[in-house]
Amino acid sequence: MRRRRTAIDAYTAIKDMILTGRLRQGSRLSDQELALELGVSRTPVRHALGKLEQEGFLSNVRGRGFQIHDPDAKEVADLYALREVLEAHAVRLAVERVGPVDLVEFAEVLATIEQLQADPAKRGEEIRVGLRVHEILARASGDAFLHDTMVRLLNRMHFFIWMETINEDSRAAAATRQQHNALMECLRTKQPDHAEQLVRQHIREAKQGILRILAARDAFYQPMQDVRTAAPAGV
Repeated sequence: MRRRRTAIDAYTAIKDMILTGRLRQGSRLSDQELALELGVSRTPVRHALGKLEQEGFLSNVRGRGFQIHDPDAKEVADLYALREVLEAHAVRLAVERVGPVDLVEFAEVLATIEQLQADPAKRGEEIRVGLRVHEILARASGDAFLHDTMVRLLNRMHFFIWMETINEDSRAAAATRQQHNALMECLRTKQPDHAEQLVRQHIREAKQGILRILAARDAFYQPMQDVRTAAPAGV
Protein backbone atom coordinates (compact mmCIF):
# COMPACT_ATOMS: atom_id res chain seq x y z
CA MET A 1 0.00 0.00 0.00
CA ARG A 2 2.84 2.38 0.87
CA ARG A 3 4.58 1.61 -2.44
CA ARG A 4 1.37 2.37 -4.36
CA ARG A 5 0.91 5.63 -2.44
CA THR A 6 4.47 6.67 -3.25
CA ALA A 7 3.93 5.98 -6.96
CA ILE A 8 0.72 8.04 -6.96
CA ASP A 9 2.45 10.90 -5.13
CA ALA A 10 5.32 10.89 -7.65
CA TYR A 11 2.87 10.88 -10.55
CA THR A 12 0.88 13.80 -9.10
CA ALA A 13 4.02 15.82 -8.31
CA ILE A 14 5.59 15.39 -11.76
CA LYS A 15 2.33 16.17 -13.56
CA ASP A 16 1.97 19.30 -11.46
CA MET A 17 5.50 20.37 -12.47
CA ILE A 18 4.53 20.00 -16.12
CA LEU A 19 1.21 21.80 -15.82
CA THR A 20 2.65 24.72 -13.87
CA GLY A 21 5.57 25.17 -16.28
CA ARG A 22 8.33 24.15 -13.88
CA LEU A 23 9.22 21.51 -16.46
CA ARG A 24 9.21 23.00 -19.95
CA GLN A 25 7.83 21.35 -23.07
CA GLY A 26 10.52 19.55 -25.01
CA SER A 27 12.87 19.21 -22.03
CA ARG A 28 14.34 15.83 -21.12
CA LEU A 29 13.58 14.19 -17.78
CA SER A 30 15.99 12.24 -15.59
CA ASP A 31 14.39 9.69 -13.28
CA GLN A 32 17.42 9.97 -11.00
CA GLU A 33 17.15 13.77 -10.69
CA LEU A 34 13.38 13.62 -10.18
CA ALA A 35 13.78 10.93 -7.52
CA LEU A 36 16.26 13.12 -5.63
CA GLU A 37 13.99 16.16 -5.88
CA LEU A 38 10.92 14.24 -4.71
CA GLY A 39 12.75 12.28 -2.02
CA VAL A 40 11.72 8.87 -3.34
CA SER A 41 13.41 5.96 -5.07
CA ARG A 42 13.65 5.76 -8.84
CA THR A 43 11.06 2.94 -9.07
CA PRO A 44 7.95 5.05 -8.34
CA VAL A 45 9.32 7.80 -10.58
CA ARG A 46 9.66 5.33 -13.47
CA HIS A 47 6.09 4.13 -12.90
CA ALA A 48 4.92 7.76 -12.88
CA LEU A 49 6.78 8.56 -16.11
CA GLY A 50 5.24 5.54 -17.83
CA LYS A 51 1.72 6.60 -16.81
CA LEU A 52 2.35 10.19 -17.94
CA GLU A 53 3.53 8.85 -21.30
CA GLN A 54 0.26 6.89 -21.68
CA GLU A 55 -1.70 10.09 -20.96
CA GLY A 56 0.22 12.09 -23.56
CA PHE A 57 2.22 14.29 -21.17
CA LEU A 58 5.55 12.68 -22.12
CA SER A 59 7.22 11.15 -25.15
CA ASN A 60 9.71 8.29 -24.90
CA VAL A 61 12.42 9.01 -27.45
CA ARG A 62 14.66 6.06 -28.27
CA GLY A 63 18.15 6.60 -26.93
CA ARG A 64 17.17 9.81 -25.15
CA GLY A 65 14.57 8.72 -22.61
CA PHE A 66 11.51 10.66 -21.58
CA GLN A 67 10.87 14.24 -22.56
CA ILE A 68 7.89 16.50 -22.08
CA HIS A 69 5.57 16.18 -25.04
CA ASP A 70 5.58 19.13 -27.42
CA PRO A 71 2.35 18.83 -29.44
CA ASP A 72 1.68 20.44 -32.80
CA ALA A 73 -1.51 21.50 -34.56
CA LYS A 74 -1.73 18.34 -36.72
CA GLU A 75 -1.66 16.05 -33.70
CA VAL A 76 -4.43 18.07 -32.05
CA ALA A 77 -6.55 18.06 -35.21
CA ASP A 78 -6.10 14.30 -35.69
CA LEU A 79 -6.92 13.34 -32.10
CA TYR A 80 -9.97 15.58 -31.84
CA ALA A 81 -11.26 14.45 -35.23
CA LEU A 82 -11.04 10.83 -34.08
CA ARG A 83 -12.71 11.68 -30.78
CA GLU A 84 -15.56 13.46 -32.57
CA VAL A 85 -16.31 10.47 -34.79
CA LEU A 86 -16.21 7.97 -31.92
CA GLU A 87 -18.13 10.03 -29.38
CA ALA A 88 -20.81 11.14 -31.84
CA HIS A 89 -21.44 7.46 -32.63
CA ALA A 90 -21.32 6.54 -28.93
CA VAL A 91 -23.85 9.16 -27.86
CA ARG A 92 -26.39 8.11 -30.51
CA LEU A 93 -26.15 4.52 -29.29
CA ALA A 94 -26.34 5.70 -25.67
CA VAL A 95 -29.59 7.57 -26.30
CA GLU A 96 -31.11 4.33 -27.63
CA ARG A 97 -29.66 1.96 -25.02
CA VAL A 98 -29.12 3.96 -21.82
CA GLY A 99 -30.38 2.23 -18.69
CA PRO A 100 -31.55 3.43 -15.27
CA VAL A 101 -28.16 2.78 -13.66
CA ASP A 102 -26.42 4.96 -16.24
CA LEU A 103 -28.93 7.78 -15.73
CA VAL A 104 -28.50 7.65 -11.96
CA GLU A 105 -24.72 7.76 -12.25
CA PHE A 106 -24.92 10.63 -14.77
CA ALA A 107 -27.18 12.57 -12.37
CA GLU A 108 -24.75 11.96 -9.50
CA VAL A 109 -21.87 13.30 -11.59
CA LEU A 110 -23.84 16.44 -12.46
CA ALA A 111 -24.72 16.95 -8.77
CA THR A 112 -21.05 16.67 -7.80
CA ILE A 113 -20.07 19.14 -10.51
CA GLU A 114 -22.67 21.60 -9.21
CA GLN A 115 -21.15 21.38 -5.73
CA LEU A 116 -17.58 21.83 -6.98
CA GLN A 117 -18.29 24.76 -9.30
CA ALA A 118 -18.89 27.08 -6.32
CA ASP A 119 -15.16 26.96 -5.52
CA PRO A 120 -12.82 28.05 -8.36
CA ALA A 121 -9.93 26.34 -6.56
CA LYS A 122 -11.67 23.01 -7.21
CA ARG A 123 -11.93 23.46 -10.97
CA GLY A 124 -9.32 20.76 -11.52
CA GLU A 125 -11.34 18.27 -9.46
CA GLU A 126 -14.47 19.35 -11.34
CA ILE A 127 -12.76 18.54 -14.65
CA ARG A 128 -11.78 15.08 -13.41
CA VAL A 129 -15.36 14.39 -12.36
CA GLY A 130 -16.68 15.83 -15.65
CA LEU A 131 -14.61 13.36 -17.64
CA ARG A 132 -16.83 10.63 -16.20
CA VAL A 133 -19.66 12.05 -18.34
CA HIS A 134 -17.85 10.90 -21.46
CA GLU A 135 -16.99 7.52 -19.95
CA ILE A 136 -20.65 6.99 -18.97
CA LEU A 137 -21.80 7.85 -22.50
CA ALA A 138 -19.33 5.39 -23.99
CA ARG A 139 -20.38 2.64 -21.58
CA ALA A 140 -24.10 3.35 -22.11
CA SER A 141 -23.57 2.77 -25.85
CA GLY A 142 -23.61 -0.94 -25.07
CA ASP A 143 -20.59 -1.47 -27.33
CA ALA A 144 -17.72 -2.82 -25.23
CA PHE A 145 -15.14 -2.24 -27.96
CA LEU A 146 -16.26 1.35 -28.43
CA HIS A 147 -16.20 1.91 -24.67
CA ASP A 148 -12.67 0.55 -24.36
CA THR A 149 -11.44 2.62 -27.31
CA MET A 150 -13.02 5.81 -25.94
CA VAL A 151 -11.48 5.32 -22.49
CA ARG A 152 -8.01 4.78 -23.98
CA LEU A 153 -8.41 7.80 -26.27
CA LEU A 154 -9.52 10.07 -23.40
CA ASN A 155 -6.53 8.89 -21.35
CA ARG A 156 -4.29 9.77 -24.28
CA MET A 157 -5.85 13.24 -24.44
CA HIS A 158 -5.44 14.16 -20.76
CA PHE A 159 -2.57 16.48 -21.66
CA PHE A 160 -4.79 18.53 -23.98
CA ILE A 161 -7.74 18.49 -21.60
CA TRP A 162 -5.60 19.95 -18.83
CA MET A 163 -4.03 22.45 -21.19
CA GLU A 164 -7.50 23.65 -22.11
CA THR A 165 -8.58 23.81 -18.46
CA ILE A 166 -5.63 25.92 -17.37
CA ASN A 167 -6.32 28.48 -20.09
CA GLU A 168 -10.13 28.54 -20.07
CA ASP A 169 -12.25 31.46 -18.87
CA SER A 170 -15.42 31.38 -16.77
CA ARG A 171 -17.68 31.50 -19.85
CA ALA A 172 -16.09 28.39 -21.34
CA ALA A 173 -16.44 26.56 -18.03
CA ALA A 174 -20.12 27.55 -17.79
CA ALA A 175 -20.73 26.42 -21.39
CA THR A 176 -19.27 22.99 -20.62
CA ARG A 177 -21.57 22.60 -17.63
CA GLN A 178 -24.58 23.58 -19.73
CA GLN A 179 -23.64 21.05 -22.39
CA HIS A 180 -23.37 18.28 -19.78
CA ASN A 181 -26.83 19.13 -18.41
CA ALA A 182 -28.27 19.24 -21.92
CA LEU A 183 -26.80 15.80 -22.67
CA MET A 184 -28.54 14.41 -19.61
CA GLU A 185 -31.84 15.78 -20.89
CA CYS A 186 -31.20 14.22 -24.31
CA LEU A 187 -30.64 10.83 -22.71
CA ARG A 188 -33.83 11.09 -20.66
CA THR A 189 -36.03 12.30 -23.52
CA LYS A 190 -34.44 10.21 -26.30
CA GLN A 191 -33.09 12.96 -28.58
CA PRO A 192 -30.21 11.38 -30.57
CA ASP A 193 -29.85 14.21 -33.10
CA HIS A 194 -29.56 16.92 -30.46
CA ALA A 195 -27.21 14.77 -28.39
CA GLU A 196 -24.91 14.26 -31.36
CA GLN A 197 -25.00 17.99 -32.12
CA LEU A 198 -24.00 18.82 -28.53
CA VAL A 199 -21.12 16.35 -28.55
CA ARG A 200 -19.77 17.58 -31.86
CA GLN A 201 -20.04 21.22 -30.77
CA HIS A 202 -18.27 20.50 -27.46
CA ILE A 203 -15.39 18.67 -29.12
CA ARG A 204 -14.95 21.23 -31.91
CA GLU A 205 -14.89 24.12 -29.43
CA ALA A 206 -12.31 22.25 -27.34
CA LYS A 207 -10.17 21.64 -30.41
CA GLN A 208 -10.26 25.29 -31.44
CA GLY A 209 -9.32 26.31 -27.92
CA ILE A 210 -6.23 24.09 -27.95
CA LEU A 211 -5.22 25.31 -31.42
CA ARG A 212 -5.44 28.92 -30.22
CA ILE A 213 -3.22 28.08 -27.25
CA LEU A 214 -0.62 26.43 -29.49
CA ALA A 215 -0.69 29.34 -31.94
CA ALA A 216 -0.18 31.84 -29.11
CA ARG A 217 2.69 29.76 -27.73
CA ASP A 218 4.41 29.55 -31.11
CA ALA A 219 3.95 33.30 -31.71
CA PHE A 220 5.47 34.04 -28.30
CA TYR A 221 8.57 31.92 -28.78
CA GLN A 222 9.19 32.67 -32.47
CA PRO A 223 10.74 36.14 -31.94
CA MET A 224 13.13 34.65 -29.36
CA GLN A 225 14.21 31.98 -31.84
CA ASP A 226 14.69 34.63 -34.52
CA VAL A 227 16.96 36.64 -32.23
CA ARG A 228 19.06 33.59 -31.38
CA THR A 229 19.47 32.55 -35.01
CA ALA A 230 19.99 36.03 -36.52
CA ALA A 231 23.49 36.72 -37.81
CA PRO A 232 25.52 39.44 -36.02
CA ALA A 233 25.31 42.90 -37.61
CA GLY A 234 27.98 43.55 -40.23
CA VAL A 235 28.68 39.88 -40.94
